[in-house]
Amino acid sequence: MPISDHARALHQQAIIIDGHNDTLVQHLADGDSLDLTQRDERYHLDIPRALEGGMTCAFFMVGSSRLAQAMELVDATWRLADEHPDSVIYATSAADIERAKAENKLAIIGQLESCTCLDESLATLRNLYRLGVRVVNLTHGEGGEGTTQLEPSIFDYGTAAEREAARSQPGLSPFGREVIAECNRLGMLLDLAHAADASFYEAMELTEAPPIFSHGTVFSQTPHWRGLTDDQIRLLAERGGVMGMAFHPRFIDREAPTMERMIDHIEHVINLVGPDHIGIGADYDGMGTNVPIPPVVERVPEFTEALVQRGFDDETVLKVLGGNFLRVMREVIG
Repeated sequence: MPISDHARALHQQAIIIDGHNDTLVQHLADGDSLDLTQRDERYHLDIPRALEGGMTCAFFMVGSSRLAQAMELVDATWRLADEHPDSVIYATSAADIERAKAENKLAIIGQLESCTCLDESLATLRNLYRLGVRVVNLTHGEGGEGTTQLEPSIFDYGTAAEREAARSQPGLSPFGREVIAECNRLGMLLDLAHAADASFYEAMELTEAPPIFSHGTVFSQTPHWRGLTDDQIRLLAERGGVMGMAFHPRFIDREAPTMERMIDHIEHVINLVGPDHIGIGADYDGMGTNVPIPPVVERVPEFTEALVQRGFDDETVLKVLGGNFLRVMREVIG
């Protein structure tokens, strides 16, 4: 897709924040080097190509079901920043992201994708905070003993009636409620992506700080359970939160996923609640053999071009690219 001068200028001006990727953990699973400063086009993202694509900040998944894995991923993230200070900042504040923009570096935010690795220990959560983790996804869909919700989440296409019925199912576990309170106290950003609907609504009642939904789409546009319903989007906006638009094709359209269809999702959110509650949550390297839209991080300028072509004003484009996530991060993590 050709990039217009206007879209290119906006892209260069923007602080661009991606609310989720699985690149580091995928490297670990594949037995590959965790040095993401090396260009590797087998993956959707690496640091040189992220910078080529104009990325300012990326939320890196650094833990899910096993604490030992989380420790290895957190260590790898710190090593990237320590060994490559010319290109990487391990960010623990909004100011770090703004510094990354000024210095043309990539800010990495450590993000738990599940609290299962905590083994029901708030002390472990506090230690991960001390190690720089700033985003906490309550669940990767797990449910039952040792998790933050009582029933597992559903990952498939569904109906509006099924979504409505799910609201009355069991929600958070006692530990899940404790995690929310501790995240609020510490200044960790609560992430509700993957949460079952009953857990989502209960968390919204409990949290005292704006939450995020780091990567997903819009259920009314494509009826997948990883999409938020209009009611959920309204509630997220009322709480001052932000959802990140996933680049996952199965979430974008069941039959014919395209960039235009993804922009339909974004336009729906903006028409529903205004421009302050939508961002990017690409999910790069976290979707198996599915091809994301855009397919690789260096082509993210095509996303900016699509926003401009749809007719959004400059302020809205800058908010979607990263301004909205930055606002919530400044409020919650400082």
